[in-house]
Amino acid sequence: MTSAWILVCLIPLGCGIGTLLCRTARSLGWVLAVGTTATSVVATWVILRTPVATVLGGPDALGRLLLGIVDLVGVLSTVESLHYWRDELRSSNADLVMLGRGIRRVRIYFFWQQAFLASLLTAAASGNLGLSWVAIELTTITSAVLVGSSGTPRAIEAAWKYVVLCSVGLALALATVILLYALGGAGGLGALNWTSLTAAAPHFPTGPIKLAYLFALVGFGTKAGLAPLHAWLPDAHSEAPAPVSALLSGVLLAVVLCTLVRVADVTAAATGAAFPDHLLLGAGILSIMVATPFLILQSDLKRLLAYSSIEQIGVMAVGFGLHVPLAALGAILQLVVHALTKSGLFFTAGRIVHDAGTQRLLRLRSLGVGTPTSGAALLFGVLTLGGLPPFGMFFPELAIIRATFAQNTVLGLGFLFLLALTFAGLFYHAGGTALGRSARTGLHRVPVLDIAVLALPAALTIVVGLWAPAILARGLEAASALALGGGAR
Repeated sequence: MTSAWILVCLIPLGCGIGTLLCRTARSLGWVLAVGTTATSVVATWVILRTPVATVLGGPDALGRLLLGIVDLVGVLSTVESLHYWRDELRSSNADLVMLGRGIRRVRIYFFWQQAFLASLLTAAASGNLGLSWVAIELTTITSAVLVGSSGTPRAIEAAWKYVVLCSVGLALALATVILLYALGGAGGLGALNWTSLTAAAPHFPTGPIKLAYLFALVGFGTKAGLAPLHAWLPDAHSEAPAPVSALLSGVLLAVVLCTLVRVADVTAAATGAAFPDHLLLGAGILSIMVATPFLILQSDLKRLLAYSSIEQIGVMAVGFGLHVPLAALGAILQLVVHALTKSGLFFTAGRIVHDAGTQRLLRLRSLGVGTPTSGAALLFGVLTLGGLPPFGMFFPELAIIRATFAQNTVLGLGFLFLLALTFAGLFYHAGGTALGRSARTGLHRVPVLDIAVLALPAALTIVVGLWAPAILARGLEAASALALGGGAR
């Protein structure tokens, strides 16, 4: 069935509508369990089957990899959302039964959370630029409601900033869609399939295709959090509920970045690789440079993780921008590890905020004493992001560093220096939070049954970093080849 991947995107939307009809905690749990399971089963089938081209495109090797990552983080986000609302209602003195006085807020949250997940799955799986643009625009609409869901002035401001900046950016990206559609001969929606655009690109005039890429770099770059267009990201990611922040940082940024990389590949087929790749490489380096001082001087836990996401997206952009197989493979593997690590870190941060009642790092110095499980999860995630062996980020960052030195020694030294500074900033803050001592004690301990959501992403990063199963290794290689402009696989 050629439309199976579309079904994957529609199931969460149906699940979200179903949550609006729930009247008891049991019914809500069953709707979410059935919807999440069905999405994962169909997604797995789509990922493992041979792709079939359709007028709406469909997931190629890169799309199938992104589909799997979005589905996995989406499952974890849904499970963690139940934990989040249990704590949220308890802290607001609502009935301990989840669907007591807080039922309306919970239903609305899960509707928008599942709608956000549906738009993410569509953006990840689509093999068509036009449909990808629509899905990415929908992620702005659905997630903005979640960013401002707490109703505080800061959350509302963050949501409006997110909507305004990303809408302007995606309006520019729409110009890319229009230009490429016109250059492709305007032969119907199928002309915007990535395979069709790549095949037709060698015949595109260089002037219009360069303009289209510049629009894409600014437009999709804004949504991906590339500097200097990242101003919305720290506010939105820090004000959103932690399970939503995990989706925003863990997968949304990566999905949009891969869309930009695909446009770069189409541009490279017409102009040569130097023009798009040098711009992407420069945007990546600039993003790391901008994020580094904010990491070092940060005082808020969730904003620390948000700036880390800007830095990590910058590293991936560098890997793709170098346009060599080693760096591209490193960038793809980094994308996978970052999605798992950052989702686990935001889940951890959400629990810390609920337990301690604050996001201020200076007030969390006794975390290692009061909540050792959260402290260990936070420290593990930071060590992973730092690229220390044997953690999962070591090999992808090593691959990108080697490729950078192979291209230019000065660039490699500067890149390595920036990575060292970002790790120092992360470890200083997170290490002090997890291992520090202060007079503050008595934080709640994490229940044993809730540890799995924190432990699973950590365990998977170790597996992916040290030993990738054959099917995953083939997928990573095919996806990295596709990111370099190879044919669909």
